[in-house]
Amino acid sequence: MIPELEVLVAAYGVAGLRRILSRNWPQVPGVRYLVCCQNPDCDDLLPEAEALHARGDTIVLFFRDRGLSRNRNHCLAAASAPFLLIMDDDLDLDADGLAAIIAAFVDDPALDFLTVCADLAVPGSRRLPPPGHDLSRPWPFYWPISFEIALRRASVEWVGARFSLLAGIGAPVLAAGEENLFVHSLIRAGLRGVFSGIRIGVHDHATTSEREALNPALLKAKGAVMRITRGSLPALVRLPLEACRAEMPFIKALGALVGGYLYSIKHRRDL
Repeated sequence: MIPELEVLVAAYGVAGLRRILSRNWPQVPGVRYLVCCQNPDCDDLLPEAEALHARGDTIVLFFRDRGLSRNRNHCLAAASAPFLLIMDDDLDLDADGLAAIIAAFVDDPALDFLTVCADLAVPGSRRLPPPGHDLSRPWPFYWPISFEIALRRASVEWVGARFSLLAGIGAPVLAAGEENLFVHSLIRAGLRGVFSGIRIGVHDHATTSEREALNPALLKAKGAVMRITRGSLPALVRLPLEACRAEMPFIKALGALVGGYLYSIKHRRDL
């Protein structure tokens, strides 16, 4: 099968492969699942990997390293289909949604990337823009989640876009925000992206950011992302408000946000 869309799945260890198997993702004409599994402590010949290969629409590659952004980049480097969807290992996917991503890119050859949406267990304060919204224009209370980003591979390769190794699970300081920085890098490179409104499935449990709301590393990531995506002065003015909203004491929250803000200045060439 020559795929039109590759679903790029970042997994970690045997547990990640088992989560994928438990979801029983749909087999869709033109869709292939490319699983990059960071598996530093286990043998490559795992029954779970063999079971995924047996589906006929799934490839599993192993890498003996760590870091979510590094694994996302493994996926991008190994991809070969014209259209790509960034994915985690714990969603229930919808066949119609995957097919709709292919149609959206085919129908609009000038479209470089798009964001989709999943039904979330904890919707929170996020507000989705209307379908067709230009992602170069900020929309209040909207941010894409990592598994909601679809790409035209040729466009990504043209600008050399990759996830920053300084953000995301396993990064030295910033434990999140890699998807926000990635989308920002696409926009900054002049690529055209829209919010499609396409529903791709269900995420039936809390995201990492929701589960670890009291982790200062997440607020550091927010401080860094705010400075990079909003600009230094607007972000600096907004930091106290974000500290008030955080689920931890104000001074501790503000310290984490400022720490991330300053970290993004020091490492601005790598973020």
